[in-house]
Amino acid sequence: MKYLSYVFIVLLFPSFLWAQGTRIKVISVHDGDTLTAVGADDPSVRYKVRLMGVDTPEVDFMKETQGPVALAARDFLRSLIPTDGIIILSDDSQVDKHGRILGRLLVGNKDLNLEMLKNGWGMIYFIYPFEKRIVSDYSKASKEAFDNRRGVFSNDYRDTQEPYQFRMKVQKQVGRNPVGDLELKKILPPEEITKVPVWKRVFFPNYEMAYQNGYN
Repeated sequence: MKYLSYVFIVLLFPSFLWAQGTRIKVISVHDGDTLTAVGADDPSVRYKVRLMGVDTPEVDFMKETQGPVALAARDFLRSLIPTDGIIILSDDSQVDKHGRILGRLLVGNKDLNLEMLKNGWGMIYFIYPFEKRIVSDYSKASKEAFDNRRGVFSNDYRDTQEPYQFRMKVQKQVGRNPVGDLELKKILPPEEITKVPVWKRVFFPNYEMAYQNGYN
């Protein structure tokens, strides 16, 4: 009940709660982009956190798994968490449609989301609205990982299906969001998603919103 009340407050006053970032203590890491934490200064407050802009292989999605690569991504995120478990949720955190906190994880000057992408353990995943500077930085990090064959792009995991595509397959669906190419500013229908490289792919709720943001 306390967590639900907290989410309600966040929806009303996000800038107040995260004006300076929020100290949390990680208590478990589910996979490479999802973890559970409590307040570092108030352990009675519980957080379910989804890494903003990062999509990693699924450990367990509707009882289906992507196997060893998903566990490797999870373990890499675990390795980035300090031994005391204390990290900062960035001041641009949001609440997603599932009630999870969607944010960047910070340890000192290090952005852990960016580290996941730079090391190839995830692919960028943004649905508009998003901060263009963050998307640009994350896209560059993902391209670097792809060029250097790190993580999911390495020879060991070269057959890894994109997590988004894996979820669609499990649900027997085709994505519903139009797909944008960050570099070309082109918008494509969901069924043409593979035409946009994973490191420069963003999603929009609808075509009108994509057009309003300079995509055509």
